[in-house]
Amino acid sequence: MATSLQKHTSDFKPPPGHGKIACHLPSGTRKPAFSTFRASYPLKFLTPKVHIPYLAAVYFLSYGGGMVSGDSICIDIETFQNVNLMLLTQGSTKIYKQRAQKESIHDSSECLQAEPKNLSSVTRQSLNAYVHESSLLLQLPEPTTCFRDAEYVQSQIFSLENGASVVILDWFTSGRMSRGERWEFARYESGVNLLIGGKLVLRDVVLLQNGDYNNNCASFMKNKDENNINNLNRRLEPYECFATLVIYGPKVISLTNHIMDEFDKIVVDKMDKIADLIWSASALRIEEKTNRGVVIKVAGVTTEIVRSFLVGVALKGLNEIIGENLFERAL
Repeated sequence: MATSLQKHTSDFKPPPGHGKIACHLPSGTRKPAFSTFRASYPLKFLTPKVHIPYLAAVYFLSYGGGMVSGDSICIDIETFQNVNLMLLTQGSTKIYKQRAQKESIHDSSECLQAEPKNLSSVTRQSLNAYVHESSLLLQLPEPTTCFRDAEYVQSQIFSLENGASVVILDWFTSGRMSRGERWEFARYESGVNLLIGGKLVLRDVVLLQNGDYNNNCASFMKNKDENNINNLNRRLEPYECFATLVIYGPKVISLTNHIMDEFDKIVVDKMDKIADLIWSASALRIEEKTNRGVVIKVAGVTTEIVRSFLVGVALKGLNEIIGENLFERAL
């Protein structure tokens, strides 16, 4: 079984881009408290006042409103028994363009040969969460938006004790659509791992990369052309926003049952035109004949259409746990 995150002394200063949060429920109260709450530049945490019993909320922020090339963010989260912790972001997570790579010329080659990619140029973010029994972690960020030429790699690991619950939202847009950028980033990779009682029960990875981009070659930014840069655009049009939603555990079983009931109502039939929104749901069963969770995939022609689906269908009823005002702020 996965072990609890190690505790550190209060005067410990995390390395750049690292943060840690531990949230517990003091004896005799219904208001969670933070035993650990720290982050270092360029990462910042803010916690709003919450008046819902057993609920706490944290906003993840970055200076400058986004992550620049070479940023590396690492966050550790631990929620103790009977705590409901909601993780939010203020606005979409912006991933700025990748810095150009150095190149070396080898006379024996007919073309430029690139040096191995400098890993410091890749924008990275990792989240490691440990959720204790009878607690609930809600990961409800705004969507990730990668700028032209950006390269982003994200990893999220959620380790749950038996009896713990999670709601995990992982979604992204095609880019700065207001500036005409659609799927023009170099690479986007995001992975979600869910472990229950130390056992891996779900691994979901989204990998999108443009044209002739190659992890061992820095020539993408130099040699890209219109055909390459629109490679993803051609494959993904007309959809501009994609989402993965994972719901699991006893505290959100009503959400699981609701979304499966809605999915059962869908009639598969031939369509005359492409739908503005498409979605699917798959039951997440840890034991045979036991439906304790669901994995939902969504694609929409706009971010707002996906947002409306999440609020009005997939997460309908979540306000009973987090309150109506916070639910509006969450999505």
